[in-house]
Amino acid sequence: MSKSDVKTDGSKKDVEEPRATGGTCNEPDMKPDREPCSPNAAASCNINIHIKSTGTINIYNCSTPCEPKGGGPKDCGPAKPAGSCLAVPAGRKHKLSREQRLSKWSQGTPVPSALAASTLHTIRRYLLNKPPANALESSSFSILSRMTPQMREVMSCAVSSYDRLPKEERKKLFDTSLALGEDQPIDADTLSTAVLQELSRRTSLVIFNDPEGSEQERPGQIRVYEPVGEDFFTQVRICRINDLRTASYIPTLTPGDLLPDEVQHDCSSQIVDGAVQVVCQVRTDDCPGHRFNEEVCLRVLDIEAGNSVVLRGVNYFSTEAKVRLTSRPPATVVREVDAHVFGDITTPVRETNANGDSVLINDCRVDDRITFRLPDDLPPAIYEIQVVVPNITGIASLGPSMISNTEFINVLPASTARFEITAERLGCRKESSPTWAGSDEVGLTFLTIALFPDLTMSEAVTNKFPIFGDVDSAENRTLNRVLFEQQQPIAAIVVTALGHEVDGQDAYDNMITDWKDIFVDLVKDQWKYITAGLSAAGGIAAIAKLGPYAWIAIGIGALVTAGIDLIIALWAPADLIIEDSLGYSTGDLTALTSENYPAPSTSSYVTAGKITVNPQFVDKIPLQYRVRHDYVDHDEDTRYDITYRINRVA
Repeated sequence: MSKSDVKTDGSKKDVEEPRATGGTCNEPDMKPDREPCSPNAAASCNINIHIKSTGTINIYNCSTPCEPKGGGPKDCGPAKPAGSCLAVPAGRKHKLSREQRLSKWSQGTPVPSALAASTLHTIRRYLLNKPPANALESSSFSILSRMTPQMREVMSCAVSSYDRLPKEERKKLFDTSLALGEDQPIDADTLSTAVLQELSRRTSLVIFNDPEGSEQERPGQIRVYEPVGEDFFTQVRICRINDLRTASYIPTLTPGDLLPDEVQHDCSSQIVDGAVQVVCQVRTDDCPGHRFNEEVCLRVLDIEAGNSVVLRGVNYFSTEAKVRLTSRPPATVVREVDAHVFGDITTPVRETNANGDSVLINDCRVDDRITFRLPDDLPPAIYEIQVVVPNITGIASLGPSMISNTEFINVLPASTARFEITAERLGCRKESSPTWAGSDEVGLTFLTIALFPDLTMSEAVTNKFPIFGDVDSAENRTLNRVLFEQQQPIAAIVVTALGHEVDGQDAYDNMITDWKDIFVDLVKDQWKYITAGLSAAGGIAAIAKLGPYAWIAIGIGALVTAGIDLIIALWAPADLIIEDSLGYSTGDLTALTSENYPAPSTSSYVTAGKITVNPQFVDKIPLQYRVRHDYVDHDEDTRYDITYRINRVA
């Protein structure tokens, strides 16, 4: 049935295309009036459409069966939805088809998943009764041996589903370099190499907004003029430091334009309404960096030695550019460090102004990016930072190098603090298909991975929850699960969250939960071999030079969630409703739990699975910070949230 116009009362009504065909009979509270079968009707389903709604209408292909003469079967029985490997029990909510779920992943700029491709290839070899060829396969085959005969059938369907995907879509979603012949096993080194490549691309998306950004440098375009007379315009310009705008931002900002994160604050603990709270005031003098418009102090970012910094600005037109670090008196340190340049080749060099003149575009609409890593041995201090670009413009009067405006960062020693991250509560703000009889059944899984100071990674720690059944709009479920408990020094931590609306109960619930756990365990097991392989090769040092630890952690989280959900999308009638990667450096965790910093600003983002995440500040007290992440699927119009708590414990 395709989308069409249905007229009632002389007006048009949109009818949604059914998202899963077949096998949903006897839905409670949504039964059309029972009608007798026609003389030629078999004792089976007879579809009768009664439109009484004035809004969008979902039509499913099996209504309540007719009443055959003389009695007879009254149930269509479970059937597999189109694009699924598992039959949905009668009376369950409609689900997205496989094609619709994978289509959401393939939108935008996807990065092919190595974990999903490796998992599929391993399943294929296991189903073909191939003997394990190496330690990685032996470990994976041991996990797959938990499959029941029914699960083997479903997995065979999933592999066939992958084989039937259009070639271009398969290349977008799965790392086809791991699509080997059935007699070719994947070993740990091959998988580690593929994962490192994927991590580089996913991190590049976060840092450079381009998956190729870390692969090779790219100079920006030359947007330079020859000064005449007293011209003090800074043509090489730092517009942002780690996304925070600077004093030299153009178009010029006013104090009212500044975001809270862009202003320096003085904070302390105070008793407010009988409770301890962190209260902050904007600093207006004795500024650690720039005093803006003679009114407020601009923020100087605290960054740990060894971490990386991203600068965005104008006229980074040479890949030989460097960043100069000069400590403020009384310190006398001066360092020039190598940098990675990724220039803006999209924004035009010139434009026509209101007077009809052709003028340079050399303001902060330009998005040249340069990243650099603070040396591990850089003494703690406030440093001036400048971008130094070799003069290749041909304008001799500009000198041998062009130097940017001066900005500031505060370099800190590595933190020795210890932290704990807890998931407190699951909330349902709007369930899927709320007009449908029945409630959501939510499956929730967290994975946590630490990035260590030597740039190696920990094994994945999983937290799986049993299905939360009968979740209706405006209801909550208590989690109170510690997701991360720090035992040793780290550089950053990533917590990934995956939630699916499985919409079943009892045996069906357990079936999907148990089978999903197999895939989570497979990914977790593969990660153990990946981390060992990367550690032997020196960790992810090359990627860590390109961006802040927290941003790399987010890339790690996106890699893991993609590996799990793409596999689930191939076989299970389970809609993705929660997807997230929370990445924090130790500096971030320190600021979040310290009374010396205000609560950070929050901004929305969209995950690879097209879930919109809206972080919402809850509260902050000394040694504790709480935030709620709202998860919105605009296609399904679902709204869930999880409340997280971060504690400093040492």
